[in-house]
Amino acid sequence: MAASPTPPPLINGSSGRRIKDSDRRFIRVLTGTHRRILAAGSGRILGRMGGHPLLILTTTGRRTGRPYSTPVIGIPSGADWLVVASNGGAATQPLWLRNIAASAQVTIRHANQAEPFHARILPASERSQRWPDLVQAYPPYGKMQAKTDRELPVVLLTRTHPA
Repeated sequence: MAASPTPPPLINGSSGRRIKDSDRRFIRVLTGTHRRILAAGSGRILGRMGGHPLLILTTTGRRTGRPYSTPVIGIPSGADWLVVASNGGAATQPLWLRNIAASAQVTIRHANQAEPFHARILPASERSQRWPDLVQAYPPYGKMQAKTDRELPVVLLTRTHPA
């Protein structure tokens, strides 16, 4: 197997939506509530966005070693999933992406099933090939990309065992 290209550096942008500390706290509460609703309802309640399933992505904290879970839009890619680290078009990378850069082993909960996955941040060449399809699948990604000067990373989630 050939070595995969080095993933892009996780550089924050200089322009994009700014998230105030007070908004960050609100977002954290809202995300936690949404995550609990998704888990309790097995994804049947508030489990889709733009026609795509919301997955609960669990990463390992790069500093704490604790699990962190957040809902993300999952775009199917065969047996795998693609997720975009949009952070709503903010200038900063989402924290879950930094956790993936430190540890690629993640868990995805979809419906009522949790499975281990390997996360890979796509290099620029592979990202550019997939980007038009992602924007077609979920048009707000194009608007989010236009808000910031950072390139929104795309992550490929691959099952670590056969489905």
